[in-house]
Amino acid sequence: MLADYPLKYLALHWPNIRSMGWAAIRNATPITRPGTLPQLPVHHSMHVPALNNELLDQYVAWTGAPANRYSTEMPAHFCSHWAMPMLAKLGSLAPYNLLSLLNQGLRMQIHSPLKRSEAISLRGSLMDVTDDGDKVRIHTRVQASNPKGELAMVIDSYSTVPRSKPAGKSKPAKRDEFEFNTAGHWNAEEDDGLAFAMLTGDFNPIHTIKAVGKRTRFRSCILHGFGQLARTWEVLHNAGHSVADLDVRWIKPLPLPNAGIQVQTSTQKDSEGYTQLRLAAADGTLHMVGRFK
Repeated sequence: MLADYPLKYLALHWPNIRSMGWAAIRNATPITRPGTLPQLPVHHSMHVPALNNELLDQYVAWTGAPANRYSTEMPAHFCSHWAMPMLAKLGSLAPYNLLSLLNQGLRMQIHSPLKRSEAISLRGSLMDVTDDGDKVRIHTRVQASNPKGELAMVIDSYSTVPRSKPAGKSKPAKRDEFEFNTAGHWNAEEDDGLAFAMLTGDFNPIHTIKAVGKRTRFRSCILHGFGQLARTWEVLHNAGHSVADLDVRWIKPLPLPNAGIQVQTSTQKDSEGYTQLRLAAADGTLHMVGRFK
């Protein structure tokens, strides 16, 4: 799979590899991780140079989108590449072991598309860190602006760090029932975890190294949550849906390979005008749920 993409892409991902690796190593032990949580919210700024067009083209092809869909713009979900250094920097401020961190959910609000060949200005914030007994919940926010200073996107990321001694499972929140139709399908290949890493810079071993994946209860690598989101987004687009505000939760890891994954949308909108969204495996297992408009 490494041979399927130029090794020069690794150099393009160096900011991601460095920031994510440093955060994981620094917070791995009590000696080097922060001793206390700083007063919140904490804010940081970052400049992202214009992204490589060849890398963007390869990423668009992987997501299943037609090449002309993003001829002048960047896919909103490519934040999996350019927002990661900021998210890693913010997460490392929390005094917890990030090696056990799990992505739980994401909200993306799109005000205007980011253009190809333009730099991005980021303002990141560590908004909230709470401990509910069985896990620590971390809320970070990244605001992306174009070179004119106009706000383009707001990304709220939610992650958790499990505690060593869970206090007990909480009851799932009751959700309104909706009827769903299938908007389309996509397939996850065995090496899609490594492919997504080569395109975004997220080389977490549970997604990319088969020997690590086989040691988990899934007996395989699992696909990145952002990878699931990217392919689901493009299926929605192909089905005629536009997305300006999306809020999703990952509720169960997606083992690789996995064929016949269904993107399902509700037949009716909720009281706030959102269409409900589900990502279901061929056997009916739900892996991602949320809503969009």
